Amino acid sequence: MPISFSSKSHGPIPVGFFNIETDLLLMDRYFIFSTDFCAWVIEWADRPNLNREERGVYAIQNTDMIGNLTGAIYGFEYTGFIGEVYKLFPFPENPSGFKQKPYGTINRQAIETAIQPFALQLKIPITFSPVDHTIGLGDYIFTKKVFQEIIKYVDAGGMPGWLNGKAPDYVSMMTEQVAVSQHWLFCPKRL
Repeated sequence: MPISFSSKSHGPIPVGFFNIETDLLLMDRYFIFSTDFCAWVIEWADRPNLNREERGVYAIQNTDMIGNLTGAIYGFEYTGFIGEVYKLFPFPENPSGFKQKPYGTINRQAIETAIQPFALQLKIPITFSPVDHTIGLGDYIFTKKVFQEIIKYVDAGGMPGWLNGKAPDYVSMMTEQVAVSQHWLFCPKRL
């Protein structure tokens, strides 16, 4: 489940996994596969002098096209992109099944097909400001502390946690790289 993270640019915004069968992360209007996100963080951890770059995301500009997460979870409203995802991968009937699946990456093609009618693929600027201790992900600016909390959230498997309590290898690789990074964004280490 996405949770609220405080951005410097937009105040509290939802960030996180929104369906346990996919590795797609929601960041307000942006959608980023966690495999991509983790690969970015690994690369950034190795490049402490990086100031700016661009990365690809899916963006849904019209918030009505995102859909109603609560309605989709409870099965009474399948609107927008989130509705399409929940048609493919309904919320589990048994609450014990509510765990983030480490194999969600296998559903990437289905999710990419589902998002096409709703989103644009954009290159967004990623900016690093050691003076302000912020990172900008397109329109959204986060403090170093909040960005580290987002990394912890991904590492934990979101609100329900990873199935069997074990993160997939690509997430573990990210946290291991962050733990040894000299990049100001990850020091002091809080993971």
